[in-house]
Amino acid sequence: MYRAGVAAILSQLAREDRLIVVESFAVEAPKTRLVAQKLKSLGVESALVVTDNLDDNLLLASRNLPNVLVLEPRHADPVSLVHFPKVLMTKAAVAKFEELLG
Repeated sequence: MYRAGVAAILSQLAREDRLIVVESFAVEAPKTRLVAQKLKSLGVESALVVTDNLDDNLLLASRNLPNVLVLEPRHADPVSLVHFPKVLMTKAAVAKFEELLG
């Protein structure tokens, strides 16, 4: 039931154009400004960022942004997926989701 629910939520996000898939999402230094600039360049103000490689720089840089949450695919829950207006995923995170849900 849980896997089917998450799969249904992901397909609904894609239908509503709330799912953005990018090649990678990383920052060179733990600076909040860098994450804010990346999100702004994508036209996103509030988002759940799901990445396969959660490095310290990204985690430290994003924690000061009130409308941004960074997670790995195994920690992404249905409430988080529905809560944010946009869900930003890396291609590798999509592959991990397929592996977890398949």
